[in-house]
Amino acid sequence: MASETDLPAEEGPAEQVESPEVTDESFAQVYQGQIVINHIHDKIGQASFGISGSRTESRRTSGPVPPYEMAEARTCYVRHDSYHAAAARLETGNMVALVGSAGTGRRTAALNLLHDAVGGRREVVELSPAYTLEKLAAREYRQAHGYLLCGWPRDDVDQSVADFHVREIRRRVRAAGAYLVITATAASLPDGDQVAWQPPPARDILLAHEVAPEVADLAAAQITADHAMADVVALARELASGVPLDQALGGLASAGRRDVVAWFESPRTRGEIFEMAAMAFAAGLPERGFESLHARLESIAGIGEESAETISAEELMPGRRLLRVAEGSLFSLSPVRTLEFRVEGHRTHVMRELYRRHGMRLWDPVTEWLHECAAVRDPLAQVEVARGVAILALVADYPYVESTFLTPWARGEGIMRSQATAAMAISWLCLDETTRPQALRTVNWWAGAATVRLRFTATLAYSGELGIRFPLEAVRMLWLQIRDSERRARHAEIALARLFTALTEATGNALPMLDWLVHQITNERRIGRAIDPLMRAILGVLSGRADGFGIPTVTTHLRHRPDSALPLAKLWSTVLVNRPYRRQALTALYDAVCAFDEKDDEDRDRVRALFAALVETLPAKERPFLAHDLRAYAVSRDTDENRLEILLSLLRVFLNPAALSLDTIGKRP
Repeated sequence: MASETDLPAEEGPAEQVESPEVTDESFAQVYQGQIVINHIHDKIGQASFGISGSRTESRRTSGPVPPYEMAEARTCYVRHDSYHAAAARLETGNMVALVGSAGTGRRTAALNLLHDAVGGRREVVELSPAYTLEKLAAREYRQAHGYLLCGWPRDDVDQSVADFHVREIRRRVRAAGAYLVITATAASLPDGDQVAWQPPPARDILLAHEVAPEVADLAAAQITADHAMADVVALARELASGVPLDQALGGLASAGRRDVVAWFESPRTRGEIFEMAAMAFAAGLPERGFESLHARLESIAGIGEESAETISAEELMPGRRLLRVAEGSLFSLSPVRTLEFRVEGHRTHVMRELYRRHGMRLWDPVTEWLHECAAVRDPLAQVEVARGVAILALVADYPYVESTFLTPWARGEGIMRSQATAAMAISWLCLDETTRPQALRTVNWWAGAATVRLRFTATLAYSGELGIRFPLEAVRMLWLQIRDSERRARHAEIALARLFTALTEATGNALPMLDWLVHQITNERRIGRAIDPLMRAILGVLSGRADGFGIPTVTTHLRHRPDSALPLAKLWSTVLVNRPYRRQALTALYDAVCAFDEKDDEDRDRVRALFAALVETLPAKERPFLAHDLRAYAVSRDTDENRLEILLSLLRVFLNPAALSLDTIGKRP
């Protein structure tokens, strides 16, 4: 049987993937989805697609843990029995796994354990959950540093092999005097390295925040297992700030599932259940858009055909729209007529109840419907369907969701638009610490697959939230696709530029990515046409724009991080000295410089810093040629007199570098 890559040329996925129209449309869809995710993240201040209790966090989840996050984790922290047990094992064995449910404060505990172990003298480094036991056993650990591995999936390896790797990990960590703390729901470590994690008592948390004992007793009685530690801490802070108990508990109650369970326990028709299922996957859409998708689900489920009767012209039609959002309903209609759940967290609880209570009579039609929805030409519908599938993975079973939805969509069987939906689902999955590691491993598997379409979907995913969370992992995988592909990997080039834009827009800091690219291109030994793919990739980064027109991303990044002038200059210098790409590099440089406000003193300083860095990084013999070419290019672009005067004054720097040095941009923090 022929494989997908053996299809005739007119049907082959490689040709479809490389089509500029298909590639650009797919990335545009993912970009629109990322805008929604960024908005929700900024609005709520946490990873929240319906999940209560996610922590407020930096978007990057690998690399050194920021000092502010360490300080926040230590504020009013309660050390209880589970913590003391973990601390004892960490002290004697240099490594420990906190095994327990999500939302029980494992990460905060791990940060405190590592701070206590290294005494604040050394960095705490968060490792990528893509690490396997074998990779952990092979890596080097820095002297006296702390290492955190959060949400680690259990390795599916033979126990004897696992024991061998664990012994090597322990040896390496001890030899370095380092410490390793892992959080997981099930770990591949021996029992002696694990602690069955239980959260601290809610009353103790309230008292640690200086809540009055009598108020703490009343509040603790209302806290259930459904409430995550983040909910309890938020309650404690509100009470400590003087918020009345009833008001604070009202916010806490909204995080529960009481209203959702009550709805499901009342007698419900098939129509009501399928409408609730449609909302679980399509909440957040305009009312008419939801109704269109809902009608298709009802058609697939056979609702309406079971008791079809002739309706007379005089018979009144039920006010379905009014009933849907009537008092006591779980739904609401926004002023712009968007259908939503009355409480954000209800979407998760609805999904959990649907999965727990209903079998194939519900899920077979819903699955068929979701496959259709994944391929609709409506980015907003794709965003919400992807969000719903991500919630399903959280409350049900990730392998089921991966095999039923994610990978089939990633293969793009039939219609390519489903690949964008798969990538958006990965972005939503990255917002929760329990599904983020599994999503990363899934995409890494797609990236290494033989199927062209899977690799293409991986590039889409790397350009979104996955790349924001794991920037170095994403840039490395994209670079390998560009560098080692036998044919032009245009989609990977676009993804690299999109990743730079995504990092800049979401975090304002793509310096780790820029530094990594500088290191790679500086040590690249290819010459001639063999280096063309890498030149095109760097040009894509330097000339990228968030929406395809607007302000260049490099301009925005320099405004956020003036210390990025040097790595950007090194990348520009690499392309400028390559004659076939000089004009394109000049275009990108000109556009980036002209996007700054020539009347703004800070912007003028940023331009001076960029040119100073170019002076330092360009070979001396290239500077006069660049000055001549950039001047000619500026004149050809009909540059206005004020801006041209500024450019010409800066171009003189290339002929007299002593007039401006790199010292003018200051030191990088």
